[in-house]
Amino acid sequence: MYAIEDLQEGGLSIAVEKPGFSYGHDAVLLAGFTRVKAGGRLLDLGCGCGILSVLLERRTGAEVTAVDIRPEACELCRASAQMNGQVIRVLEADLRELKLGAGEPPYAAVVCNPPYFSEGTASPDAARRLCTHQEAATISDVAACSRRMLKNGGRLFLCYPAQGLAACMAALVNEGLQPKRMQPVAAGDKPGPPGGRPPYLILLEARKGGGEGLVWEETIRL
Repeated sequence: MYAIEDLQEGGLSIAVEKPGFSYGHDAVLLAGFTRVKAGGRLLDLGCGCGILSVLLERRTGAEVTAVDIRPEACELCRASAQMNGQVIRVLEADLRELKLGAGEPPYAAVVCNPPYFSEGTASPDAARRLCTHQEAATISDVAACSRRMLKNGGRLFLCYPAQGLAACMAALVNEGLQPKRMQPVAAGDKPGPPGGRPPYLILLEARKGGGEGLVWEETIRL
């Protein structure tokens, strides 16, 4: 069962599970951080309801493929694309096994809002648990899949908890994905400690085969 929500952007709507987990503000922030050229091939890993695919297809004109392991999530993404008159290719697949098909061109960009947590109390809701806890995919799995699917020079865009940044960057570098651009997200409108809170989320862009050199962008304060 799903409900329709108005995204209040260009007439776009999104189908979300009710009851169930839909999407958070981190996905919306990631959509604003992502850069891809019109007509470029964009892969949305772990698409969930398809919020990133829907927003980025409309904003950028990219050729979007959305992938999720859950058939229910794939149906939500298809429903949203149909409602919005969008062409979004949706694949039900495990990103740990995903590879380019014979003769299939690699992607210019990959976007992913990955599962964050490896410890702590997991949600009793199966959908929320799969989206938030690293049961079906770790950050290393996301990095490895991105390397397989990206062209040389292609870019991965993701968000990750600030406290896990070291592990995230290590996983990316291990797969030849060099961090190139980073933007912290913090709560409150005051500048950093001691006057304000430190970042809790990081938006990160990494380039396949890229060289050293990381650009820090101004902190987003919510």
